[in-house]
Amino acid sequence: MKTDKQLLNIAFKELSKQGYFAQQGFWCCQTCGCAAVPKEKENAYVFYHKQDKAAIKNGMIDDHGMYVAWSGNGRIISDTISNTGLRAYWSGNEGTRILILSQNTTMEKYGEIIKGLRK
Repeated sequence: MKTDKQLLNIAFKELSKQGYFAQQGFWCCQTCGCAAVPKEKENAYVFYHKQDKAAIKNGMIDDHGMYVAWSGNGRIISDTISNTGLRAYWSGNEGTRILILSQNTTMEKYGEIIKGLRK
């Protein structure tokens, strides 16, 4: 079984192939990360920053998940991540980050987390 980190590597490589500026552990925070995205990619990027990277322990995403900042097509990004076996959730709102949960997150736990986000 691959670790969540290995699945993230696969997802980000695939997003790069799709034309996204895709980076892991990119800058210290979302503000700095967004400022550092190349101008030609400001409408097609996905990254998680060093603060979000702390959610990965021993190759696995912790129970609270982690988020990615993005611009482009949220459905494509979340589907690409989910296609690896990780669980991605996007609210459909362009102003929200995409939540990524571990491949080990049960559907019951996933449902509880998502329900809490919708409040």
